[in-house]
Amino acid sequence: MNRESLRANLPTLFAHAIPKNARRIHCSYFDDQPQRNAFGLRIDPQPAEGLVIALTDEAFIVKTDRTSFVAVDRVLATESPDIGDKVRVTPYIRRDFAGERLDAPKRESRQTPDGQAYAVTTVTLGGNTLRIPLPVEPHCPYLADLVEQLEIMPTPDGLRTVANMLVDAKAREIEIVDPDDEHLIATPPEISFAVDTGKFSGRIAILYDRGYDLYVVELRIDGTVVTRIEEVDVTSLAEVVTDLIDDGEWQRIRVEILKPGR
Repeated sequence: MNRESLRANLPTLFAHAIPKNARRIHCSYFDDQPQRNAFGLRIDPQPAEGLVIALTDEAFIVKTDRTSFVAVDRVLATESPDIGDKVRVTPYIRRDFAGERLDAPKRESRQTPDGQAYAVTTVTLGGNTLRIPLPVEPHCPYLADLVEQLEIMPTPDGLRTVANMLVDAKAREIEIVDPDDEHLIATPPEISFAVDTGKFSGRIAILYDRGYDLYVVELRIDGTVVTRIEEVDVTSLAEVVTDLIDDGEWQRIRVEILKPGR
């Protein structure tokens, strides 16, 4: 969706749906580009609900409030509504491994020095770095480094980290191999996930090869290795993992038609 050309046509598209005394209008965009707030930080938008008031070849426009609108990429949308339909539109949202929004407020219970309990709610602008919930804290430094790299390493699309991509691949049943220093070669450090996408359903494992100081990526089904890619360096790891399991379905913009128009 070309935002620039669409932005140039907005006055014409909105003309019939804007109150005559409106001083300013606001339009958000649901497409394949990241959303940013006033500080320039990456954000995950909230779902939008309203009436479809205009259609173009690339987008449909939803009026969500008196002077607020959302332009939705028709190529990525799961449904193609008609003018007058009431819809609910949910774009891609980064989530944690429990399915919660990554930017959801975190509430913690704390105590003052004299024992008085109080609650603190924190919100991180731009969302948090997604941490992988390991079954235990690793002792092997190479395994800890691998986990950290998965948490911060961007995927080729530039919108997510590898950890985000694993959540989108329905990653669960996280397992690790955490050897001591004497067994690094015989028992390589490893982290693996059960995943389920249109590309692959099974376990993906990432191992550290201490001898070559490189990674190995394996796909396993019922304990059998069906794909093994060796000598993967750190700069290629995100691309290799993405190519193996990412089906692109995460990009789809979910459109629910709540009430058809006349």
